[in-house]
Amino acid sequence: MTDTLRRRLLQALGAAPLAASWPAAEAAEAATIPLEAFARPPLLTGASLSPNGRQLAALLHIEDGTALVTRALDVARQQFTPVIRATDELAIGWAGWANDERLLVGTRHLSQRGFVRVAETRLWSVRPDGSELKPLWQRGQRHAGHSAQFQDDVLDWLPDDARHVLLQLPAEAKFIEPGVYLVDVESGERRLVHGPERQVRRWITDAAHRVRVGLKADDGRYEVRACDPDGRRWRTLWSFDGLSADAVWPIGFDTDPQRLYVSAQHEGRSAVFAVDLNDDALPRRLVVHHPRLDLDGASALPAARGGGLLGLCVGEGAALEPPRGELWREPVRALMRQVDAALPRRYNRLLALSADEQTYLLHSSGNGRPGEYFVGERRSGELATVGRQFPLLAGARLAGKREVSIRSRDGLPLMAYLSLPPTRAEGQPGSLVLLPHGGPASRDDDDFDLWVEVLASRGHAVLQVNFRGSHGQGREFMLAGLRRWGLEMQDDLSDAVAWAVAQRIADARSVAIVGASYGGYAALMGAIKTPALYRCAVSFAGVTHLPDQIHFEGDYVDGYLAAEASIGRLWGDRAQLRETSPALQAERIQVPVLLVHGDADLVVPVSQGRTMAEALRRAGKRYEYIEQPGVGHQFGGQRSRTQFFGALERFLAEQLLAA
Repeated sequence: MTDTLRRRLLQALGAAPLAASWPAAEAAEAATIPLEAFARPPLLTGASLSPNGRQLAALLHIEDGTALVTRALDVARQQFTPVIRATDELAIGWAGWANDERLLVGTRHLSQRGFVRVAETRLWSVRPDGSELKPLWQRGQRHAGHSAQFQDDVLDWLPDDARHVLLQLPAEAKFIEPGVYLVDVESGERRLVHGPERQVRRWITDAAHRVRVGLKADDGRYEVRACDPDGRRWRTLWSFDGLSADAVWPIGFDTDPQRLYVSAQHEGRSAVFAVDLNDDALPRRLVVHHPRLDLDGASALPAARGGGLLGLCVGEGAALEPPRGELWREPVRALMRQVDAALPRRYNRLLALSADEQTYLLHSSGNGRPGEYFVGERRSGELATVGRQFPLLAGARLAGKREVSIRSRDGLPLMAYLSLPPTRAEGQPGSLVLLPHGGPASRDDDDFDLWVEVLASRGHAVLQVNFRGSHGQGREFMLAGLRRWGLEMQDDLSDAVAWAVAQRIADARSVAIVGASYGGYAALMGAIKTPALYRCAVSFAGVTHLPDQIHFEGDYVDGYLAAEASIGRLWGDRAQLRETSPALQAERIQVPVLLVHGDADLVVPVSQGRTMAEALRRAGKRYEYIEQPGVGHQFGGQRSRTQFFGALERFLAEQLLAA
């Protein structure tokens, strides 16, 4: 496997040169924005800044190809240099700078372990010009013909050590618990610095790069263990069930080796606390919280020098002006205030600072504003765009969103977002697309949303609802959705349609329900449970057979536990699972259905789409099934995006605009 993967990447380096610079932005001023402007993948993703602040690395997506590229930032109109190109078998997941002269690259490929199809990751080291490509994954210790599955988990980038990083890696392929290795990024040599421990799935280092915290997981029970700075006196700090109100999730250390930042509950919402490890009572000090929303998914932004944390990256959509709190060091806190003033009413995410903390990399997006990457210089105060993610949308009149409040039939407040076509006047009812999000452990917010803009540009109002079970609005709101697929979660969506009709936003004769993943499931269940409410339904990669999905997830570590907690008990809830499985209720569907599924989906397998299509065929229903080769759970390249958006545009025009 090692030689094969290396050969594929080396062959890719010899391909034709990439475009030298960004395509010129084309203002889409026509009444209808061309579908191509939406169907092209984001031009630039995963950007990172070299430690000296002089080079940028990013993933560049052109048509159906992806490449890791670099460019100098101190040269005007510098061309991109191709480093590695993805292949059909090997995807590039991410890249980061180990030092100014070497990048680490995480790649992903599909494999088979027993009867289970899985994704495997590998780690590479390469120079910014594409030379000296070297594999850094573990070789020699194999089990049943496989190396360890995940081998690109960089625990600590060691900014003061240009030669090494700390990597989490199982000692043997048959184990999942990782040890911590010191890895030479040039030679690939490694040395075990902290051995694996039973049930410990994640390690955390402090500002001095010592392994200090381990997170144990066993059947939904978690334990946070920590040691003193000298590596002694390992003890349990907290033990809890994953869904408990007492859960305490470690984030990272401050420069003080005994100050640990954690995520825990505060007034029913996830917030960030500082914990003093010198005191065995573990007193917590509230650092940052939001009055309405969870700060869940918090991750640490490490300092480029001196260790510790520069700040905290909170979950998406926490607020238009995210609370910086005390976790942003000065003068970084002042810098972010300046950025927010220069780019108002956007989500401005600080991605990296140079080692001298003078150059910084920023991603910015907002309501109706596609994402952009900026590089700033603190000395001069300059802030320059280095790449637009959707350049063909520059100058386009986009719909954006506005927050609305809806109340469910049982009185639960639902946070929702409404987008009106730019050509539709207020109070003018028309076609409406209800767009439930995936997950369901996710949420909608008012950031830029490609699906919303596609639908609104085609004349449809779009309504997104954070139905019960969505994350971000407190623990109780999330718990209310567990094992309630197709029940109250679905009723929340129906109530939102009734609200839109009553508000003269939607023509009751022209409503569609469209979604992906869980949203695709909800689209099909909407057509089953409330057939008079919708004229059609569209499911992209949707779950259709709940018992089969639980069995599928059970093939993965802790999969049964998570699936049964979210969806339902395979045996205890058999009748409910049957009543809420679209593929087992296909005869109740009375409207046309569009199904789209990728045959490389490792989250919701393609068998779910095929099962639904067959059930609709047997029931004599009107449906269209599109299977996309090589496409996973998310969008593929431009070809598959164009196919899906084209089919969606045509299908909705036939069903809604002709109503």
